[in-house]
Amino acid sequence: MNEISLCIIKNKNRDMEFFKDFFKKIEDLIEDKLNQFESKLAEICKSEGKEIMTRNEAAEYFGVSPGTLNNWSKSGVLVPITFGGRVYYTREEILSKLKLAS
Repeated sequence: MNEISLCIIKNKNRDMEFFKDFFKKIEDLIEDKLNQFESKLAEICKSEGKEIMTRNEAAEYFGVSPGTLNNWSKSGVLVPITFGGRVYYTREEILSKLKLAS
């Protein structure tokens, strides 16, 4: 290979590493902000007497699958709180729906 080709290859590799690092930093920042939001949301809900749970936490607590919670949400049985692709439920809402079903 000639010198110009080697230079182009080196720059491409360096540019790829730059973009990998750049997008990793963005991903980490978004994850951090989502975690901050989740904490703030939990704090607000707790101050209102409501406890929030992730889909997996709610499924485990109530002994149903995450898919069941998803089906209930799609059919309008439950109204989830969503933010940034994450889904949350209030314990109060799930309990009230379970009481209605029994």
